[in-house]
Amino acid sequence: MIDLRRVAIIFVIAILYAVLVNAIIDAVYPSPRYEDFCKTTRYYPEKPYPIAADRKECPKYKEPTQAELDKCAEEKGMPDYRYDAYNCPVEYKGCNFCQKNFDDANEKYNFYVFLISSVLALVAIAIGLLLPPHNSLNEWVATGFMLGGLITLFFGTFRYYRYLGRYIKPLVIFVELIIVIYLAYKKLKDIKTNVETGRKKKR
Repeated sequence: MIDLRRVAIIFVIAILYAVLVNAIIDAVYPSPRYEDFCKTTRYYPEKPYPIAADRKECPKYKEPTQAELDKCAEEKGMPDYRYDAYNCPVEYKGCNFCQKNFDDANEKYNFYVFLISSVLALVAIAIGLLLPPHNSLNEWVATGFMLGGLITLFFGTFRYYRYLGRYIKPLVIFVELIIVIYLAYKKLKDIKTNVETGRKKKR
């Protein structure tokens, strides 16, 4: 029969550990904010007005050349314009890289989240492996820490997975799969040992 107390303790420890890791990362290393990179949230006037009836088209201005636009696109920027009260572009301000800078900062942040999560996940797994299984409570706590470490490792990898190179992705997943398989065999071996020890004591 399943011991609900054991299941509850294991999952509570695992979830709380994963949440704790996330809280620690947010406390010591906040994520980049979009408004810190892109100061202007809109390129249009706050209260746009329709083009006047006697104004058939927008006034001419020095438009960017196709070469300038192509270069801006290649460098992952966005053309930035100044608009008048009628939503007509009146000036080309150049190539805006705020979105690119934000994306670069986000990639760097997710990389460090991946590293920190991996380290703290291994710490939790080590605690689970090193905790002496002298009693059933220690076994529950150890399992909870190992599960929490695996959850932390999974979410850390998930955050940075799309930035990994195509050859690095299978390598990272393979290493994590080996860790899971090892822990599964280790835990099954410990359970078998505890069962055999319990049988010997009864004799």
